[in-house]
Amino acid sequence: MTNDINTSETFVKVGTDQLFVKHYAPSVVNPSKAILMIHGSIESGRIFYSLKDKGLGPWLASKGYQVFIPDFRGRGRSMPKVSSNSKNNQYDAIEEEIPALINYIYTKVEDAELNFVTHSWGGVWLMAHIARHPELKVNRIINIAVKRSISVSSFKKWFEVDIVWKYVGKLMTNLFGYFPAVEMKIGQENESRGVYEDCRRWVYAKDEWIDIEDGFDYINEFAHRKCIPPTLYITGLKEFYLGHQTDVKRLMKEVNGAHDQFILLSKETGFAHDYDHINICTSKSGSDDHFPLIEAWLKSEDIAPWVK
Repeated sequence: MTNDINTSETFVKVGTDQLFVKHYAPSVVNPSKAILMIHGSIESGRIFYSLKDKGLGPWLASKGYQVFIPDFRGRGRSMPKVSSNSKNNQYDAIEEEIPALINYIYTKVEDAELNFVTHSWGGVWLMAHIARHPELKVNRIINIAVKRSISVSSFKKWFEVDIVWKYVGKLMTNLFGYFPAVEMKIGQENESRGVYEDCRRWVYAKDEWIDIEDGFDYINEFAHRKCIPPTLYITGLKEFYLGHQTDVKRLMKEVNGAHDQFILLSKETGFAHDYDHINICTSKSGSDDHFPLIEAWLKSEDIAPWVK
């Protein structure tokens, strides 16, 4: 616990699994403004906070928000851990885990104003959930380094994605019965076979975004939706393929939101660093640099000073 926020921990049951949730709340007031933070693939909620309760999640709580940071199935401190027995896929994250977490927030925060902050693939899951649930009342969304497919080309992308993640990853998944990102030393958390295979399909389906579970066409749904929650997309200049600005903008076009904004975090655009995929969430300079931009968006304030 820091001087201005309280922390608590719990587990949210989803089927036979337990999702670990870290809750940061202001110590003085009990606001109705809530944020659900959704981590990406081969990582956990720890992308948003440190063991010393530093990072974007605690910082937002210090500004008056109730912040909920889960570990999705099998990751972080959720139980059971990913193994060859794991049967979950992306559809489960979109239609079971996210709803369970939202319902939990509503039991903890009276008349909650619901906001979302996502990182990387977590933003894809969230936007998929938004497409399926037009009835969901959401105030604002911040998608950090979020892309749905990868169109950029480089040697680094070819080797690390097309060779290591796609082909070696498939071989290792067949061998282990799950995607062993930790054993391969390419991620902080392992993924179930189902999540890995679903993710691989979407990344390489550049012009389609269709759910293999039930054929739901996300791009078609977004094309006919008029009320997408205002969404801020931010990414860093040193995002070489995991959240490259080109692919972030491709996702923005697919979602087709009327009140979306894009900001590139770089020295040239006035920020402290040319941010990359990880330090965009973890940099110690964030609290004085781009975290206030995120707060301004959540508060519906003018973000023109940050737009170059």
